[in-house]
Amino acid sequence: MEFIARFVHKYVMHGFMWFIHKDHHRDQHGTFERNDLFGALFATLAAYLIFNGIFNLNPISLGLGIGMTCYGISYFFVHDMIIHDRHLHLRSWAMKHKYFRELVMVHDVHHNKGRGNWGFLLIIRGLDEIPEGVDRV
Repeated sequence: MEFIARFVHKYVMHGFMWFIHKDHHRDQHGTFERNDLFGALFATLAAYLIFNGIFNLNPISLGLGIGMTCYGISYFFVHDMIIHDRHLHLRSWAMKHKYFRELVMVHDVHHNKGRGNWGFLLIIRGLDEIPEGVDRV
């Protein structure tokens, strides 16, 4: 799912849907931003896939819907609450933990330089631009 999210982030959100995503790149984040429409869209698609999987006995559709839902929940906690410190404001807690601290630093490169690091939950060495202070193991 991370690779699909990277593709969508780079070519859709930073492409023809930039007019929705651009408020996410502002310094100030409110309770809601236009970018949250992507989450609503993906949640609707996931719900459709789950219901389709259950009612039509389609295990592939069910699996895709459950996978999208799990990824969406992870995205909400890690990307919104930790990286961007929205809602529960978990960034200060996360900065005490190596993986989350590094994820925040790598994601900050994307927001500060406006390019690269298209992922949300994983650091992929050799693909992501790794800032100083992040272990290069």
